[in-house]
Amino acid sequence: MESCPLMKENELNEILARDGMIPMSGLLALMMPSGEGLGFGVKGLDGRYQLGNRVMTRLLHPGAESLTGKLESDLLPTPLLRALAHSDETIINGAAAASLEVALADNGQTSQYRWLKLPILGADSKQLCAIASMIHHLSVAPRSATIQQALDRLQQAHFDLQQTVLELEQMASTDRLTGAWNRRRLEECVRNEMDRLDRYEQPLSLLLIDVDFFKRINDQHGHPAGDQVLQALTSLVQLRLRGTDSLARWGGEEFVVLCPNSRRSAAATLAERLRRQIAAAAFPVVGRLTVSIGVAECKRGENWQEWFERADQALYRAKESGRNQVQLAPDPTMPESTAEYVVANFVQLVWRPAFESGDERIDHGHRQLFADANELLGAILSEQSVDRVGVMVDRLIGDVLEHFRDEEAIVAAAGFPGIAEHKVLHAELASKAQKLLEDYRGGRQGVGEVFQFLTYDVVTKHMLGADRQFFAYLRPAAAQDNAPGNKRQKGQHPVRPGETS
Repeated sequence: MESCPLMKENELNEILARDGMIPMSGLLALMMPSGEGLGFGVKGLDGRYQLGNRVMTRLLHPGAESLTGKLESDLLPTPLLRALAHSDETIINGAAAASLEVALADNGQTSQYRWLKLPILGADSKQLCAIASMIHHLSVAPRSATIQQALDRLQQAHFDLQQTVLELEQMASTDRLTGAWNRRRLEECVRNEMDRLDRYEQPLSLLLIDVDFFKRINDQHGHPAGDQVLQALTSLVQLRLRGTDSLARWGGEEFVVLCPNSRRSAAATLAERLRRQIAAAAFPVVGRLTVSIGVAECKRGENWQEWFERADQALYRAKESGRNQVQLAPDPTMPESTAEYVVANFVQLVWRPAFESGDERIDHGHRQLFADANELLGAILSEQSVDRVGVMVDRLIGDVLEHFRDEEAIVAAAGFPGIAEHKVLHAELASKAQKLLEDYRGGRQGVGEVFQFLTYDVVTKHMLGADRQFFAYLRPAAAQDNAPGNKRQKGQHPVRPGETS
């Protein structure tokens, strides 16, 4: 193999791999046979040569040791540059090859050469990433193959390299432990999506997810157990994301979900669904765990650091407010006063440890009502279709009635003396729910009244009021997460990757 001056083959391959030009290293072995008088070079789409063998260097830049970094305009006369630019344009427009005859000087003598240009494609076999050039003297055909055979070999080599390229790209863009995107791949995608937001006004949101008390997992069970938890969490989240969403590990126990074409309300609904599903899942070694989530929609004209910081501030509020909850950054599409009002109403429906009754089945029902209210609010804010909202209304009314039945059976079995009066309250609320549902279906009530019923009548007055009368009769809830040592002091910054949580 004929290599670039002052550069060994393994050094060249290493540079090409680092620069994302992996296929070229395979082309060198195929297209640069020693002693055949064949000039071979590769230039990037910026027009600068990435490499060139000795023959190519001698023809284009006599006396120099390397072509690296040179433009053809630095080396060749203007008439020839126009012809070469036309052949480049042919390749850029999708041609499989472009060739022309050129006059070049070699050792003081001008001769005719055939200059063949070929595309070098990326891992998807579609994206052009560089242009390869082959130059040979017209009176001396390459002994190893004809130009067409060389082209065939190039194409076959490209196919053979695809699997290697894909594997290398996968390694370069994914987190080794979890298989999720790494920070580098996320930031590349973020730039593209933010550009789409600026150009086409397509909304864009992100979720910043942090595992609650992750340091406790490592301390109590060891880092291998912590690694298993992160792997299981990644699998759970990836299975529940929408097709357009992407999961990346930001660092430590912190993850980012990028949500293209999603308003803040839709991202909040997704976040609450993920939070609830994670809390209900069983994880290796540790069993149960929870996450806190911050949600932010990107503003037009906002940079990545500013957008991420707003999501991080929302995550901080979730941590400071007791963990295992979703918090939203203010909606950038609304006036400031309106945004504050909507956020205030949304965060009222955040589950807190103080709401726990001591019975997991009842608490599960209460959390489900919180989730239903949040999902309905998201549908209202994003102006979803009447049919879609109608499905949500039917489900939440059904969840209310099912929860009432479950709660009555559990509380009666616990010996609560006020069970008869409590059933009366349930009956009144159930009657109101059925009437409200009929009026909504008949167009006599709006969805706002349904949301008001759920948040005020069911959650605020009943669940946080009347229900608390029977808490003392149920099995005491585990108080570990509410112990003084587990609460963040006011003003303390939320846990960041690499710190304790």
